[in-house]
Amino acid sequence: MANKQPKIKDPDLAKVGVALERAAANARQLGFDTNTPVYVFRDGQIVDIVKGHRMTQSKKKTIAKKRHREKQPHRKAQSKKRPDRSTE
Repeated sequence: MANKQPKIKDPDLAKVGVALERAAANARQLGFDTNTPVYVFRDGQIVDIVKGHRMTQSKKKTIAKKRHREKQPHRKAQSKKRPDRSTE
């Protein structure tokens, strides 16, 4: 038996599914861009789909910082000599 969907007569209601999918995609993208949690119901549990992305990004940043430090020669901090003001 084929799974038949009922014919929707209202043209606005016919577009609801597409609009919801577009809104969900925009919410996911906003979450990834702003590093904000995005919770979804998956396999009977509420999960943050951005959490894995955040962990991956932080690991990449850590690795990039380490590589940057390895490329830069170590410089000693130079202290600025201040004039002696005790004699003024």
